[in-house]
Amino acid sequence: MKFIKLVIALILIVPTLTFAQQVEFSQFYAAPLHLNNALAGISYGPRVGINYRNQWPELGDGPGGGFTTYALSYDQHIEKLHGGIGVMMTSDRIANDKIVQNSLSAMYSFQIRASKKFGVKIGLGGSYNHRYINWNDLLFFDQIDPLSGFFQSIGVPNSTNEVPPGNFNKHSFNANAGIVFFSKNYYGGIAAHNLVPESDYFGDKTNRSRLALNGGAFYHFGRTYQKKFWLSPQVLYVHQNNFNQISVGSLIGYDFFYTGIWVRHTITNMDAVISGVGFKKGILRFGYSFDINVSPLRGTAGSHEFSFVFNFTKEESSLNPKSVQGILSCPYYLDF
Repeated sequence: MKFIKLVIALILIVPTLTFAQQVEFSQFYAAPLHLNNALAGISYGPRVGINYRNQWPELGDGPGGGFTTYALSYDQHIEKLHGGIGVMMTSDRIANDKIVQNSLSAMYSFQIRASKKFGVKIGLGGSYNHRYINWNDLLFFDQIDPLSGFFQSIGVPNSTNEVPPGNFNKHSFNANAGIVFFSKNYYGGIAAHNLVPESDYFGDKTNRSRLALNGGAFYHFGRTYQKKFWLSPQVLYVHQNNFNQISVGSLIGYDFFYTGIWVRHTITNMDAVISGVGFKKGILRFGYSFDINVSPLRGTAGSHEFSFVFNFTKEESSLNPKSVQGILSCPYYLDF
């Protein structure tokens, strides 16, 4: 049963991959450079982030049985550059490396301290991408025999009429841009990824640009507990090709501990309910989230996601570093 689900998923994903859908994280707040390169250096830094996502593990044994994504990022604010720099590496692996996408991105964000109550960051970045498809390990519908399935009695795969691409490796460069507006308690941003049209595995030109809009707020509340309670409602909308997705939810925390819940919808159908927990203590923030699939893919055992962030200046933001006192801090969500 797992094998059949894996085959169906791959058949659905291979056409999608030719349009190069962007990697997505449920904990988008824990992957700021992936969300919007204008967020590079928003926390004074240096800041190091590690993200791991295991999507649909029921499709196969081991951490690579379904769809696994790894990300490593570094960013910091540099006052002499009037902004922040960042680098990020991602690796997205499907079905034990049947399809692999690796990316290395670099970015710069110019910061405008518009006033003591308002800031703007404008980001530009570029990425190198490498994609590999292990064509010989893929199985297709026309290989199914009513009696023997995908394989002959001697274990040899049935032949397919699918024509392989001319090159299993694909290299490309692309560009990204974004802007973020923020005050002490509110923020909003828009990011455009993959601005350069590319060819898919079969040489067809595709426009795979991705647009992401996100926003939210941050509130401290309660006097009894010295304002240790906080709430951060958030929304993220993503559009790419003919695909639309919106995530709405909130983090709520007390002191160093926080939890949260989100709903993710694809406009045409409900996708998942996401629950998460985490803590922030000193320079370390750790988060775990689980996607509860409520779509027809709910038999895939959801998705697990982990994030580790090491912020070596703790809560010092780029608008309020020690060298520039009296300037407004950014919302806690953006620099934690």
